[in-house]
Amino acid sequence: MHVVVNAGTERQDQLRDLYGWLQEEADLRGRVVMEERPPDPGAMGPVLEALQVLLDSGGTLCSTAAVVVAWLRTRTGTVSVRLTDGDREIEIAADGLRDLDHARVDEITERVVQTFQRVDSRG
Repeated sequence: MHVVVNAGTERQDQLRDLYGWLQEEADLRGRVVMEERPPDPGAMGPVLEALQVLLDSGGTLCSTAAVVVAWLRTRTGTVSVRLTDGDREIEIAADGLRDLDHARVDEITERVVQTFQRVDSRG
């Protein structure tokens, strides 16, 4: 699964922050990789483009969804997260998440899980 944060000029900082949140989840430790490309000419250091989460058939999908939604609830401004896995994709924006009750937050988290649950024999 690829995780991309859309946050304008703060994108790399936001991705690094989300990476920290994901790494703190015991189920995800060691399963999150930063995808970087070489630096632009004249720039120092690689450019962080996305995070990759290595999912298994267990609870890592649920953990990833819960952490992403919880992280988005702490964001202000125009920030969204796009999760992709092959032809499956969902984008969640931070706008309005902060004020939702727990039931609605659980619904959004479940929608993410359902988007990526494997319903075929691909694993």
